[in-house]
Order: sequence, then structure tokens, then C-alpha cells
Amino acid sequence: MQIVSEKKVIYFLICLGCITVSFNVAAITAAIPVISLDLKLPAIQVSKVIPFYMIPYGIGALIYAPLTRKISYRAVLAGTLALFSIACFACGISNDLNSFLLARIAMGVTGASTIPLGLMLIGELFDRNVRGRLVGLFFGCSFFSSLAGIVLSGLANWRWLFYVPAIIAALSSACFFILKSQCLKRVNSSSVNYFKAFSDVKIRNVFIFIFAISFFYHGVHKWFGIYLDKAYGMDKLTISFFFILGAIGGVAGHLLGGYISDKKGRLISCYIGIIGLALSMMALAGHYSFVVLGMLLALVSVFWTIGHNGVSTVLTDFPDSDRPVIASLNSSVRFIGGGIGFAVSSYFVDNSFGLTFLGIGICTFLLTFFVKRLVPQH
Repeated sequence: MQIVSEKKVIYFLICLGCITVSFNVAAITAAIPVISLDLKLPAIQVSKVIPFYMIPYGIGALIYAPLTRKISYRAVLAGTLALFSIACFACGISNDLNSFLLARIAMGVTGASTIPLGLMLIGELFDRNVRGRLVGLFFGCSFFSSLAGIVLSGLANWRWLFYVPAIIAALSSACFFILKSQCLKRVNSSSVNYFKAFSDVKIRNVFIFIFAISFFYHGVHKWFGIYLDKAYGMDKLTISFFFILGAIGGVAGHLLGGYISDKKGRLISCYIGIIGLALSMMALAGHYSFVVLGMLLALVSVFWTIGHNGVSTVLTDFPDSDRPVIASLNSSVRFIGGGIGFAVSSYFVDNSFGLTFLGIGICTFLLTFFVKRLVPQH
């Protein structure tokens, strides 16, 4: 009973860590037009805050699997969340873009610990037949957190998008420090060799898939704030409302994706996710009523998260010896792929949001022909 209770506490805390680092990810995308007005800079220039977080996050994620071979899970999580809190506060008080970008880099590197360590702990502590639902709830927490951040972005000054997670991160760090769990005190005993991992065809292929889908998804999704401002002339509150619809769709998608992954198989979840995502992104090429637009934005989130859950659950199914490397590579590849995808798409959105979204949607659909080859069936 004590072991079960301890597992629940650990699971709660890693979910809290996920909530902490996810609080302002979507909200910043929605708030870029407002931040650009405050800093008196063009929105396209301020949009650099997105890749300046995502790419450092992706690089930072590679640090933590090797680090947990020397330092306990507890120490790593407590320390990185404390540093993340400081970086968030630095973003909140920034009055120029350069200091903002430097603080975003620090947020990315320190915040990168929570997802890979969370997946590592889920894989170590829980049985295979429940991991899909636990992974779904774990990532679902990020969308509940994003939802709260989006609501705040519509009601308060954008700086509170950083002050709030700074407070939560400080509290989370204290909880990890106080908890005397033996599960958290241990270190990772598996060897960590990223080059060796990529020599395994199954591992290499699944990360090719993750890079591609992240590249395409973030090349569309991260423009939604500017897209709703420029293409539909929405104000801050209306943009936040549409992001709320997307966040609700994300929660539903993760929970549904967890069920599909456990009951129907990981591959089915990937297929449903990627086909639905491609079609909903292509549909954004048109101009719609607010009702139809809201439905499309929600569907983008639903299908992205169904596919995301499927492939994330696949990663927890690899042998224990591979799990630390895979968990770190997951966050790294997803965020680097997403950051590059956003940066590349910036060369096209100036000409046309609609054509950019249509082209990315078509490329995403073509990826379905490679799913069975890239995603392993355990």
C-alpha cells in the first residue's frame, strides 16, 4: 500500500512539473500580437520567442538522461524547476527583446527536464497495460495548464504568463526536494549513448516520424495567434477564446488517444492522428465563419494529440535499458523539429497563411504512407 501511494505521489508531482512548463507555451503564441505592441516591435520579429524556447528546449532535453546517471531524479527535478522559476521571472520583467530572448533560452534548457524524466518514471514505475492512459493524462495536464494560461492571457497583462509558472515551479521544486521517496533518490543505471540508439533501426525510424510530424504541426500551430490577428482581425480576448477551444480539443485528444493506444493499438492511434491532422490543417486554407474556424482549430488539437499519444506510448514500450535515452530524444527531437518547422514556415506565411497551411497539410498527409514503416509495432 505504501509503494502504491508513493507511486501516486510521484505521478502527481511529475504531472505538476508538466503543468508548470506548459502554462505559457500556447498562451505566448496567442499573446505575440499584444507583446509586440508592448515592446513596440513587429509581431514577426517578436515571434522569435517561439524558436528561442523550442530549440534550446530540444538541446537541453539531451542533457538529462546522462545527468541522471550521476545525480538522482529528485535532485535533477528539484534543481531544474528552481532554475526554471528564475528564468520565468526574468522573462516577466524583460523590457527589451534581447533580454527576453536570453531568458527564453534559459527557460527552454531548464524546462526540458520534466517531460523526459516524467516518461522515464512512468515507464519504470507502472505496468505496460496502463501506461497509455497515464501518458495520456500526463500530457493532458499540459493542455489543462495551457488552457489556464490562455484564459489568463485574455484577462491580464502578458507578464503574468511568466509570473504564474515562476511561482508554480518554485513550489514544485520545493515538493521534489522535500519528498524522501526511494524511487526518486535512485539514479539511472542504464548507459546513455545517443549515437548507439540511432543505430537501432526501430529507434531511428520512430524519431524520424516524430521529427517530421513536429516539423509540420508547429509550422502551422505556432502561427495561430498572428494568423487570427492578421487574417480575422481578432482582438486579444477573442484570440484567447479560440486558443481555449484548441486547448479543450487537446485534452480530449490526449484522453481519447490514450484509450485508443491501449485498446486498439499504438499504430491505429498514429494513423488516426496524422490523417485527421493533415485534413484539418489543409482546411485552414479557406476563410470561414467564427463557428467553423473554432471547430477546425479544435480538430487540429484533437488529432495532433491522438497521434502524439500513440507515438509517445510506443516510446514507453521499449526495453528499460533504452528508455532513458529514448525519453530524452523524444523531447529533443520534438522541440528541435518544431522550432525548425516554425522557422522555415516563417519564410512563407508573409505571402499567404492559407497557402502555407495547405502546403504543410499536404506534406503531413503524405507522411501517412510511411507510418507503418516508421512506427514499430511491439
